[in-house]
Amino acid sequence: MNPERKEFLNLLSLPGRINATEAAWRLGFEPDHISILVSAGLLKPLGNPPAGAMKFFLTTDIEQKKADAKWFTKASEVIRLKWKEKNERAAQNRTRTPANVNGQPHRSGDNNQHGRT
Repeated sequence: MNPERKEFLNLLSLPGRINATEAAWRLGFEPDHISILVSAGLLKPLGNPPAGAMKFFLTTDIEQKKADAKWFTKASEVIRLKWKEKNERAAQNRTRTPANVNGQPHRSGDNNQHGRT
């Protein structure tokens, strides 16, 4: 476990607001999952930060969500579906290969791309 994460999780008293990485640590998610949860409306950052700005979360809100089984079920499903979509798109992109002028699939490393010898 990341020493910084371990130290944060062992704090006796948490700060009033925490950043996205710390929120992920408290909830048991990966830091990149927080943006997915915010986009889905399952987490609300403090204030109205613009896209791409650092986001902070109220610690008491995070702790309440941490104790809510229904919220965790919803959040886990949102993340699962997001990864499923991403994997499906990646699989579709892998099956699409560039075709040469004869309509044959392009083979990597094939110097004879135009059917000439």
